[in-house]
Formats: sequence, structure tokens, C-alpha cells
Amino acid sequence: MAKMEDKGGTAPGTQTGKGGGAPGLFSDGLPLWLIGLIYAAVTIFLFRSFIFSNEMLFGSDTRGLGYMARAFFADELRNGNFPLWNPLLMGGTPFLESLAGGDSLYPLSAPLLLFMETYRALGWKLVLHVFIAGFAMYGWTRALGVSKSAAFVAGLGYLVAPFFVTLVYPAHDGKMFVTALTPLMFWTVEAYMVSGRGRSWAAIAGVVALATLTTHFQMAYFLFLAVGIYAFFRTIQLFRDPAPHAFEGKPDPPKAAGRFGLFLVASVVGAGAAGVQLLPAVDYIRSDSRRTATTTEADPEVNKSFAASWSMHPEEVMSLVIPEFVGSSTSGADWADETYWGRNFFKLNHEYIGLVLMILAGLSFFAPALKQLKLFLAALFGLSLLYTLAAHTPVWHIAYAILPGISLFRAAGMAIFLAGFTAITLAAFGIDVMLGWARGESASPTAVRYLWGCLATMVLLMILAGSDVLFSVWNSVIYTDMDPSKAPDLERLKPFVMRGALIAVALTGAVVAAGFLARTQRLRGLALAGVLAVLVAADGLRIDNPFIGTMSFEALTASDPLTDLLLERQADESPFRVLDMTGSREEVRMASFGLELATGHHPNDLARYREVVGLDRAAIALNLFESDNIRRMLNIRYVVWPAAMGDPSTIGFDEEMLTYTQLQDGSPYEILYQVDDLPRARLVSNVTVREPDQVLETIMDPLFDIATTVVATEAPPISLGGGTPAGQVEWIDRNTDGSSFSVRTDRASMLVIADNWVNGWRARVDGVEVPAMRVNHTLIGIPVPAGQHTVTLSFESDAIGIGLWLSAVSLVLIVAVAGVSFTRPRALRPAEEGFARG
Repeated sequence: MAKMEDKGGTAPGTQTGKGGGAPGLFSDGLPLWLIGLIYAAVTIFLFRSFIFSNEMLFGSDTRGLGYMARAFFADELRNGNFPLWNPLLMGGTPFLESLAGGDSLYPLSAPLLLFMETYRALGWKLVLHVFIAGFAMYGWTRALGVSKSAAFVAGLGYLVAPFFVTLVYPAHDGKMFVTALTPLMFWTVEAYMVSGRGRSWAAIAGVVALATLTTHFQMAYFLFLAVGIYAFFRTIQLFRDPAPHAFEGKPDPPKAAGRFGLFLVASVVGAGAAGVQLLPAVDYIRSDSRRTATTTEADPEVNKSFAASWSMHPEEVMSLVIPEFVGSSTSGADWADETYWGRNFFKLNHEYIGLVLMILAGLSFFAPALKQLKLFLAALFGLSLLYTLAAHTPVWHIAYAILPGISLFRAAGMAIFLAGFTAITLAAFGIDVMLGWARGESASPTAVRYLWGCLATMVLLMILAGSDVLFSVWNSVIYTDMDPSKAPDLERLKPFVMRGALIAVALTGAVVAAGFLARTQRLRGLALAGVLAVLVAADGLRIDNPFIGTMSFEALTASDPLTDLLLERQADESPFRVLDMTGSREEVRMASFGLELATGHHPNDLARYREVVGLDRAAIALNLFESDNIRRMLNIRYVVWPAAMGDPSTIGFDEEMLTYTQLQDGSPYEILYQVDDLPRARLVSNVTVREPDQVLETIMDPLFDIATTVVATEAPPISLGGGTPAGQVEWIDRNTDGSSFSVRTDRASMLVIADNWVNGWRARVDGVEVPAMRVNHTLIGIPVPAGQHTVTLSFESDAIGIGLWLSAVSLVLIVAVAGVSFTRPRALRPAEEGFARG
């Protein structure tokens, strides 16, 4: 590695042990098996309520789409089918393209879904990633040359870091996966930049593919941007003065530039390996998803406001020091029980990095070695933290203006994982500073003053919190426009903030005491590392615990009389949809039983469908109540209405009650209505052609005959017979990704299927492909000539096909490069010292 240290410093990887020379990766300090055992024990302790039960790990999103989508996917796999289409929600959506299946192709979770009960697999994949994250941070910091003891503490700190672990509560799986992969990504890049080995190059591509397959593209974007900047930083260093083991210790700018270029190639190949998921999703999200309404098709001001939403705010920054400061919307602890008083709508996770780790990170700058690296990490920490504040700082505004893709994202606060990663990396160096004191190295007076300054700052904050001055100043200077309705939450939180300040003083005092004992040689080596490990673990676990709990799977999936009745009717009747209003518009519980819903929660449902049902203009699907035409054409036969919502006639819905469930006093609880619908597949011989912006208005006109006419933006390829066709449509087969029909008609007609149209549906009449047209704004229309025919409809996405080939070719290349690297004679491999280790 290039000299990143001041005079007298030691380059990464050349740190010497008692016997002199560069120690191997696992040769000093705790044995690797013991580190793994400790990491496993802490992970088990964290998730003890889940691991030692048969319940479901609690996640707010898991209760909705999280479980339903994964259960649908797992059931399809067990039946021998990989689903490309999900018919259960919002008129049907593509499965991979819309990302509703989340991590369905992610290699570290998909096998669990296949071989384990879905509700248990959802929890175990998070447990495994928490464990993996600790080892990844351990390996990354060891690659930077820190001692094994320091790397052990840093890995433990990352494993319990609340900005990572508390994501369990909202069930933000993708965020957790990318956070766990972050140190592994940096580790592989560092290994390749120094060694140039093929297996390190392949590892880069592999981790890029993994991060992409998590399907959390925003987190992956932040990670790739950060690691790309790091690779460029390392390239500049290698231009100037390579490490003793890179390029035989001689500057070689062409070779350094070549490695950076091949790093970019590895990144592209890695993205290619995830092509089967990446290509279809990117195309869908930019063209069909509802996200286009606030991104690519939005007014610039609307787009920027959307992108700035769900950021961190100054209150969250303060909670990096006193984690109780901003409160929470959860209920796992007294301080977190509906006490959030910040500026977002609610708060289900925590950005806390760890006070002990932050203090140790600052201590890292009081050793001369690796100054450039530490400054780089500090700069990345600062930029990441400022970015999370979105509109509060210029950093986000600059990024929004110059970085491609930022306008597609929101929730800038999730970039906190990079701040946490860099802080914990710096903390590893800080731990080595303290371990150096224990070995007899002199402590600079400035370092000692720094530690005492940290303690004095915590004491001052404690005094301010206890006297209420802290909140008075905060609300008069920083948070001047606080919603008055949040004042009671703040008042309820104040005693817990004081308690948090006391804990902060105690933790800081413990770090100061550890430093003193190290300087006086009373606490050395593994004992010092053990003390710091206990402090780091305690600091993280106390915040993690309220965000980890379980819920009853049986209660989540328990049936009810209305669901049972609908399942009976589904078995006996032609296909139909249910409008379930028990969750206002996002309830998906009935879909987990196989009932097809007209609404429900979906992260990337079709923008056209939202326009049809009216969700583009209200929080409730108003068009389904205000327009009989819309409800009928979407094949909605049953409506479940919660009595608590009042009389449905107030929004234009006035039908006869079919049945209801009741409360103990006999009053209705949930009411089931049966309404007039049109068949899922029907024949129409009249087509009205309108401009795209006139289609919805036309079909919502009460005078428009939705039963006999459809609206399209172009004429069908055959001339239709007009009038009312005499004929019949019979289902031959109906499966997830398509259907087949026996169609008899006395005139040229349009076979209208009440499923969402997207580019990818393929229609064939008697084996000959015909256009699958978009009619009535979002439905599928297939032109059929007069006579008896067999019509098939199948979802065959070209993007998935291209992506699959790209994935296969990229994976073959990755495996080939890795294989050649491993089979080369050892004598011909690059030196394995320094950053080339591991």
C-alpha cells in the first residue's frame, strides 16, 4: 500500500508482532474459532426470543407484503414453478420486475425460503446476516493492518450496531443485507488493488452481484459510489508510492491505472451477474411503476420534495450521542414507547452508531500511521452523515444536482450505514492506539486531553438535559416549528433522555478509565480488548433490544368466517377479485390464502392501475366506489368493509349486505358485500379509440357501456364485428404466469382479460402470435377472429430473458477467473503479505 502514514508510521499489513515480521491474518490475539464463538453467542443473545421459540421474528413490513410475497414465491418453487407474475395484488404485477419478491434471487436467503417454513426463514436470514456482518468487518479491518484484538472488537461493534440491527423492527431486509456486505465489499476491493489477484477480482464481482440481488438498489447505489471513491483514492496512492508488497515496492502508474480499470470491469461484470434481476427491474421502475409519478414524470419541485423526504434531521444527529434523545414509535422499551417527537411521520429504527465506538474512532487520529487513510475515512463519514440530513445541508443538494439516479431515491437517512461503517473502521485504529499504550508506547498529552474532553462534554450534556436547558434551547433555536401535538411525547421522553445522558457519562468514563489503566500498564492485551468489547457490546445491545421481538405466526395467518366463505366461493365460481378495505387500502392478509385482491400494499405497483382505481389522487381507491364501470371491469365481485369506517354509501357505495362478522355485542365488525362484476375473461366487439389522456375519462362516464365496449389508444389489427358477440369463453388452464382459453365467437371480437397489461404478455391464437393490446387503460385485449379458437396468454419478459443470458455469461467469467487464480502455482502468485492477505 502507498505510504498513508507520517514518518515513523507502519504501513498496513506490516505491523509486527513479538517475533518480528508481518504476522498472518489469524496468527495473533484471540484464535479465530473463539472469535466466531463469541460472535455467534452475541448473535444468539440478540435474537434469543426468536431462536428459542417457534414464533415469527417481528417486522412491521413482514406482517404485510413481506410474508405474503415470500410465501407466494416459496409455494410456487415447491410446486416446480419460478413465478414471473404475481396475480394476487393490485390487478396483478410482474414478480421480478416490480421487486415485490424482494430478495427472491438473493443466494443467501432464497435457499432458506425453499427449505424452511417461510415465517421462520424470514427471521433466520436476518440472524445470519448479523453474524456475517461481524466477520466481514473483522476481515476488512484486518486487511487494513489493525491487530487481531482490535479487529475483533470492531467486528463485534458492527455486529451489534443499532443503525444495522434495529432495521429488524421495520423488516428492512434489503438494507440489512447491503449493510452486512459493505465491509466485505471494501475488503475485496482493497485486496485486489494491492495484490491484483484474479480471485480478488472475482470476489469484487461476486459481492457486487450479491449487493444488487438484494434488490435494495438505493443502498447498493450508495455502497458502490463509496467503494468506487475508495478504489480511486487507493489508485492515486499507488500512483505515488506503493506499499512494500505492491508492484515490488516501486511506483508503477500504468499498473495502478490498470487495476482501477479492471476494478470497474469487475463492477460491471458483477452487475451483469445480477442481470436477470437488474435489467427487468430498472426498465419497469423507470417506465411502469407508480414511482414514476414522483420521479421521472414528476414536476421538478415535486420530485425534489419527494427525494428529500424521510431524511434524518438534527434531532437524529443528537441521538447519535444520546440515543434516547429523539424517541421512537416502537414499544419494546419504556423510552421507545411511542415517544418519537421528530420531524418524520414515525420512527421504527435507530441510527445510533455507538458512543464508545465514536470515541475510539476519534482516538485513532492520535497515532501517526495511515494518516491519509484515516482522513479519507473521516471525510467519507462526514459526507455520509451530512447527506443523510438531506435538505438541511448543501451536501444533499449538490448530490441531487450532479449525481445520476439520486432523483429516483428518497429517504436519504439510510446512508447512515456508510457513516457507521467508516466510524467503526476508524474505531479499530483507535483501539490499537490504546493497545499500544498497554504495550508501553507513550500516550500523547493531546490524546489524553481528548478523552477527558469527551467525558467533560458528556457531563455537560447530562447537566443540560437534567435542567431542561437542552430542550429549551433546541426548540427555540433548532426545532422552532415542532408540531404542538408532539409536545406530550417529548415531555414523556425527557426523563429517559436524562437517563440516557447518565449512561453516556458512564460509558465515556469507562473508556477514559480503560485508557488510564492501559497507560499505567494495569490493563494489557486481551484484557484491555475484552473490557472494550464488553463496553461496545453493552452500548449497542441496550439500544438493539427494544427493536427485536416476535409475533405469533398462527395469529398472523388465522382465518376468519369471511375469508373461509370467500375461499369456498373461489373454489366453485369463475375467477373474481376481492376489495378488502379492512386496512384502508393496503391490507394483504387475504392474499396469503390465495384470494386475489383489487388493492393491497405493493412497493412498485403499476402507475396505470393506480390511476384506474383512484389511488393517484387519494389514500383510498375512490374510483372503485364512485364508478360502477371501474369496479365491474376489474372483476371485483366481493367487498369486505370494516364497520368502523362508517357507512360506505357516503363515498358512493350502496349495495346489499351479504354477511358479516360481529363483535361481542352483536354489532357488525366486518361486512361482506357481493357486487355486480364482469367476468375475468369476456368477449367484446366494439372498440372506441381515444387519446391516452382521454381513456380513463371515457370509461368512467356512467353512460359508457363497459360491458360491450372497450377503449384503446389504437385500432386493433383486425376489424371487429360490432354489436354483441354470440359465443363463449371457457378456461382450459389457469396458472400463475398465464392462461389458456377455448373461445367461440360468431364475429371478430376482442377477448378482454381483466389483468394488468405490461410489455411482456404474449398472446397466441391457435398457436399464431397476435398482439396483446392494452385496453381500458390497464387491461389486456386479444383480437380473435370469428370461429372456434384456442387462445393462450403467457408472460414472457424479454428483459428477463436477456438478463438471464447476461447473468449466465457473467457468472461463467467470474468462476473462470477465480478458478485460474486458485490453480496457478503458488510461486507465481503475487506476494501474500500486507493488504494482499486474506
